[in-house]
Amino acid sequence: CWLPCAVISLSCVSSAAGLIHVFGYEGRDVNVACPYGEGYESYEKYLCRNDCGNDDVLITTTGAAKNKYSIHDDQKKRVFTATISDLSSTDAGKYWCGVTRNGKDIYTEVKLDVKQGL
Repeated sequence: CWLPCAVISLSCVSSAAGLIHVFGYEGRDVNVACPYGEGYESYEKYLCRNDCGNDDVLITTTGAAKNKYSIHDDQKKRVFTATISDLSSTDAGKYWCGVTRNGKDIYTEVKLDVKQGL
């Protein structure tokens, strides 16, 4: 059967492996842990929004922390962690953990829910 919900997203980012669901509270920080495969330890990692064009990249492991974003790559555990500080409701939505490589980058989809503080 063909249901509207079966329509495939026409986003530029299509090679998502799994989904990371993260919850945070307004005014607090949230950590997004992004695992990656063996062999990519020395590659650049990043966090982006939307279609991950140049303007959508929020922070990279090769750049300095900026605004409310910081990032740390634990190459022994093969997990990089992006931190979003001082959350607001506008931060909620879809992000992507990315690994820069020749050809197509590797992406994992992240869904961030922001709840009002207690």
